[in-house]
Amino acid sequence: MLLSVAICTYNRASLLVRALDSVVAQTLPSNTLEILIVDNGSTDETRDLVAKLQPKNPAIRYIIESEPGIAHARNRALNEARGEYLAFIDDDAWADPKWLESLIAPLRSLSPAPECVVGPVSLVWDGMRPEWFPARFESLLCRYDMGDAPRFLEAGGYLLTTNSLFHRETLLRVGGMRTDLGHKRKALIGGEDNDVFNRLVANGFSVYYEPNALVFHPVPKERQTRRFLLRRLFWDGASQPLIERSGEEQTKSSNAWLELYRDSRRLARFALEASFGTIRRERATAEDAVYRLAQRAGRMRTHLMMAVGAQ
Repeated sequence: MLLSVAICTYNRASLLVRALDSVVAQTLPSNTLEILIVDNGSTDETRDLVAKLQPKNPAIRYIIESEPGIAHARNRALNEARGEYLAFIDDDAWADPKWLESLIAPLRSLSPAPECVVGPVSLVWDGMRPEWFPARFESLLCRYDMGDAPRFLEAGGYLLTTNSLFHRETLLRVGGMRTDLGHKRKALIGGEDNDVFNRLVANGFSVYYEPNALVFHPVPKERQTRRFLLRRLFWDGASQPLIERSGEEQTKSSNAWLELYRDSRRLARFALEASFGTIRRERATAEDAVYRLAQRAGRMRTHLMMAVGAQ
């Protein structure tokens, strides 16, 4: 077995079909891969759907991971996979037919082979892209683009697990995915991608960007609203203290209380900027302050939880 492909899913049976179809339709010979559907406790028809598809494609394996959280599901895939390499794609995304062929190309052409290969994620908007949506926040919708040239990524970069391939033993070696990060039901904590990238690079493992390994990710209407963006920014801010936390010293409640105080001061400043920007009818200034306000509120949420020992 050369390659395992994991699709971690939760209550998205209607979308899972498209993701799975795109993996089955890969140009890579089917006898060189297995497909893992890791069900993270779905209550919809996911189980029945997979049961209907398995007889048509014996490469599909259905696995239940009851512990909530995308990181737990990915770690389950990591432990269950039989392939030397493990690729991930989101349950609401779909891949170009040459996706896997392109992902493994650097493994064959480069020596030594990279330990991780990532590819671009292109957004597919439902309808017209809203003009007001800031381009700098498209990464919160899963957009990922490191340019048209293949290259090794250096420290300070990042990856999206939405479109990624790992040498399985290497990912196990660095400890897999951090389970205090990653989406858990309605808590949209993130940062597990950045964290695993940083650990790979810190341990001397290479991450390679292959622009031809293309994955598409939808942006439905409900994610094209300011309300959704503010919610994502809140959880982006809530993720940052967890990503920054490293070592016992930074987990002490005294530090968390200090950070909470700093957060409250910045929150007040951003609120004033938003108010004065509106008064002066400088909409861009006001909106930018509101975005920072949402992120800072998220940081306050996590620092408060850390201070009282709940995080």
